[in-house]
Amino acid sequence: MPMRPIVLRCREVLGEGRAKAREQHNSGTPAMQVSTLIADLYDDVVLDIWNQAIREHATDERLADLSLVAHGGFGRRDLAPYSDADLMLLSTRRSEGLANQFAGNLTRDLGDSGIVPGLSIRLPDEACRRAWEDPVIFSSLAESRLLAGSLRVYTKYFNAFRRGAMRRRKRLIKGVVAARRAERSKWGETNYLLRPNVKCSRGGLRDIQLIRWIGFARYGETDLERLRKLGALPEEDSRFLRQAYSFLLRVRHELHFREGSCQDVMDRGTQMEIAADWGYQGKEGVLPVEEFMQDYFDNTRNIRYASTFFVDDARSQPLLHRVYEWALSQNVTDKIRMGPTHIWVPSEDLHEFARSLPDVLRLMSLANQHRRRISHRTWQAIREAMMDRKPMPPDPVTIEAFLSLLSRPGRLAQLLRRLHELRIIEQLIPEFKRMRGLLQFNAYHQYTVDAHSFRAVEAATDLEQDQGGMGRRYRRLDDKRLLHLALLIHDIGKGYEEDHSIVGARIAQRTAERLMLDPTSAETLEWLVLKHLAVNVVAFRHDLSDPEIVLSFAAEVGSIRRLELLVVHTYADLVAVGPGVATDWKLNLIEDLYRRTRRYFDSGNLPGSPDDPEIENKLSRVRQKLDELGTPIGGYDLMEQMPLSMLSLGEPEDLAVDLDQLNRCQGNEASFCTCKFDPHFNSMRYTLIHREDQNSIGTFARVTGAFSTCGLEILRAQIEMVGSFAWDNFWVSDPDFPDGDPPQARRDEVCQTICRVVDSPEEPLPPQRRTWAQQRQREPDSVNVLPSKVVFDNETVDRYTILSVFAYDHSGLLYRIAAMLGEKKVVLHFAKIDTHLDQIADVFYVSEVDGSKIVNSQRRREIREALLDAVS
Repeated sequence: MPMRPIVLRCREVLGEGRAKAREQHNSGTPAMQVSTLIADLYDDVVLDIWNQAIREHATDERLADLSLVAHGGFGRRDLAPYSDADLMLLSTRRSEGLANQFAGNLTRDLGDSGIVPGLSIRLPDEACRRAWEDPVIFSSLAESRLLAGSLRVYTKYFNAFRRGAMRRRKRLIKGVVAARRAERSKWGETNYLLRPNVKCSRGGLRDIQLIRWIGFARYGETDLERLRKLGALPEEDSRFLRQAYSFLLRVRHELHFREGSCQDVMDRGTQMEIAADWGYQGKEGVLPVEEFMQDYFDNTRNIRYASTFFVDDARSQPLLHRVYEWALSQNVTDKIRMGPTHIWVPSEDLHEFARSLPDVLRLMSLANQHRRRISHRTWQAIREAMMDRKPMPPDPVTIEAFLSLLSRPGRLAQLLRRLHELRIIEQLIPEFKRMRGLLQFNAYHQYTVDAHSFRAVEAATDLEQDQGGMGRRYRRLDDKRLLHLALLIHDIGKGYEEDHSIVGARIAQRTAERLMLDPTSAETLEWLVLKHLAVNVVAFRHDLSDPEIVLSFAAEVGSIRRLELLVVHTYADLVAVGPGVATDWKLNLIEDLYRRTRRYFDSGNLPGSPDDPEIENKLSRVRQKLDELGTPIGGYDLMEQMPLSMLSLGEPEDLAVDLDQLNRCQGNEASFCTCKFDPHFNSMRYTLIHREDQNSIGTFARVTGAFSTCGLEILRAQIEMVGSFAWDNFWVSDPDFPDGDPPQARRDEVCQTICRVVDSPEEPLPPQRRTWAQQRQREPDSVNVLPSKVVFDNETVDRYTILSVFAYDHSGLLYRIAAMLGEKKVVLHFAKIDTHLDQIADVFYVSEVDGSKIVNSQRRREIREALLDAVS
């Protein structure tokens, strides 16, 4: 069916108009002017189609009762190039039939022209009623303007709507705030996301709109400038909002133009392209894209702060509650009163008090100690005074108040965020300024450096109520300020060329001097920042059943006090990285390292060493179980050949069952495989036992391929020789059964596949299946800015070379690494597979075929080049 002439004409006008808007955008025209140009374009197209419909019904008297209303983004005229057009057709009862005809024509012709319309037909009373019932409808209709039709119908409707909104302001404000909170939970509760939604994430354009909607409910106004003149919006916030509004509109225009459609999510590849196109150069230790995102986060932070205070002011406590709070309050100092839920400064003292940083910090410390909220009026005065305060070095009274604040959990993280908002932290710790909005362009961290640091403090203080082992360790700490301070600055060395832990340790030393910490505390703070990754490295990348590893780590830590500080710090740091990063698997590895190291400090016995009394205890329990099973004498011989690492890690009953089965089928050359859920690591453990005439080469690659075929992800592998048998343990996750043990049929299927693959080395592997890959966001290779690395370590353990591979993860990567090791005749003894979102840090304990370490430099170079080729 040929398109109508009106549609063809509007399509051409729309295409030319968008092209002109893109030229204006690319030339640097202010974003609001580009939005106005697009809004005018949409007006022209909509009115052209409307006028065509009018001509087709020119003699109908009911036309006098129709009004075409733009609302939402179209109503406020801040459209992006491919925004939808929200329209409402207001009618009286006698014109409803005509309105339905118009609506069909408008929707059809606008859609065919290239504008996605959202069109509703409403009677004026119905529109108001729906707005009172639904905060989303209210927020959209609050920004209405008449496009065409009856001025009389529109004016009557909008005046009634404005009056009704102001009468219902409390309920409406509560509703739009709740709706905005629900939207943020979907698109991002923090404004520091690495892949933000420019419109809907926290600190995005929607938070500016929230101010407008609340302004309409309270004052009948949505214009930010008029809200400023009414005294509803502080001058400073108004200025910040104008700047941020312009910046985010420009970003949104860029996203729409690049995509050629409505696109509000800014992924990492696009961030890099925008940074390059907009002329960002970068600086020492900071990529151009990171510099661009710092600007982005600075603007979203300002929006977040301004909207938060506007919301708080609109939701200030009713008179009855304030009377109740005052009646039950008492003076805690000569200038501070505290009630059942809030703490505040009386009006007569507030002006002077708000300008004194020591007084403000003492107030925050009291609020933290007693878990009270600082009243909105008091905090608003503090915020205005502190924003105007000239930065200066802290005096001893200020330092004492700051350290007092850090000494208790309470609501510490939230209060530190407020200090960050006021730029007070950087007056106490000047280097903290560099962390503001700093995005590290990798996929391990999901937040900017400063946001991650506050989340780490929050993760630690949440342990106050935790009843597990980590909570007990946190509560045992006699000086929590050191932990909280270390978490606050542990990543302060990021953004420099040098290793951030080393830079951070130097800054920690200066921080300790500035805060006048005693020498012991200063040394501990510096050590904690320097070693804050030590637990991760050892727990996630080394064999904890090896007593050498535990001894080396214990020597590095030095004391139980430092061990508990470091382990709690590691836990909080990991939790703060992002949702789903602190898995049970990783937390159990940290717990395992803690228990082994603590036992060495307590008893002097190294877990897994020949003099470990637990080893003899396990051997005794294995013998007992073998007796119960009636195992022939050969099973006992194999038991004596088991390495200490197997006895240290395995459960006696499981080892005995496997020994019994192995002994009974020694004449059979086929492999056998068993499966059991391992609650210690919250994963499935598959044990594969097969005969090997020499050190295992290539088998790991085939088993890896078999697990991939079954859709399983290897977390850890331990390869041991027991007599002439290779005894391989694999801990895996099964995405098909994330919440519990897979059924027996699933286990049998995996075991059969593994045995078939190992027993038929000449047959090709089945096609790989990567079910878990669908759960990860994949990026184009252009965003992978960190180089792949292969590192050899011949110093940490006596028996093996530790080979570490760092690269970006993609389908089949582990199999290719394993296959390359087999091709280069490298013997694999132990592996830990560690994936941080989209980057892997895989560690292998390896040796030459004769059991020696890989020490020849030419040999290492060949292996490194082959592995880098495999991961590229």
